[in-house]
Amino acid sequence: MSEFNFGSLATTQATSNVQQRLKPWGIYPVKFSGARKEVIQGKKDPNATYEILKVRFDGEDGYYEESIFYPKAGDEQRPTYTSKDGHEYQGASSFDRTMTFIAQVAEVLNPEGFKKMQAASSKFKSFDDVVTAFIKITDVAKGKETNLKLVGRTQNGSVVAGLPKFVAVNKNGEKFTCDNFVGDKLFFSAYEEGKKAEYQNAKPTDMSSANSSVAKDVDGPSAGSEDIDFESLL
Repeated sequence: MSEFNFGSLATTQATSNVQQRLKPWGIYPVKFSGARKEVIQGKKDPNATYEILKVRFDGEDGYYEESIFYPKAGDEQRPTYTSKDGHEYQGASSFDRTMTFIAQVAEVLNPEGFKKMQAASSKFKSFDDVVTAFIKITDVAKGKETNLKLVGRTQNGSVVAGLPKFVAVNKNGEKFTCDNFVGDKLFFSAYEEGKKAEYQNAKPTDMSSANSSVAKDVDGPSAGSEDIDFESLL
């Protein structure tokens, strides 16, 4: 007859630590949980590795994590679109979006640290330098309370939470921040309110594959800059 170990109750985990992602179309009170650099293996080529910057926010209703692949050749190119009236216009590049994301998060979480990062940016020689500085100045802001705006985007046939369009290009070819996704004063535009209503009135969507992702081809890691004093950013 086997013996029961009733003493195992002392080390038994009572509740699950599994967290759900924040849902689309919401403005949520959150805390900044931190930024980190991560290296993952490619799915198409298991021998390939890719560097990613991950930035996470946690709230009572779930979490949101933005994953940014290190830029590769071509990410600086701006796409050209044609409007309904036949007018051509430029859209922001992937690199524009990445740098604007970093700037907005850094300025909201640590304004003084972001000023120091901007002053040191002329010495940055790789995106890894940008990431190192960003992590350095945001580490001190872990736990800071703010708000996060999430819209909806279709991924693998499901609607998942994502950041709104926050960078655009004007007629002079200059990029500008067209929306705020993090901070104290966030709101949905009339158009977004309409899309939010559509989502809320839609039938439930199967989310089983919503979080799957495919690694894109990304250049290998760039060499860091040893002459940058990242400690001075604190």
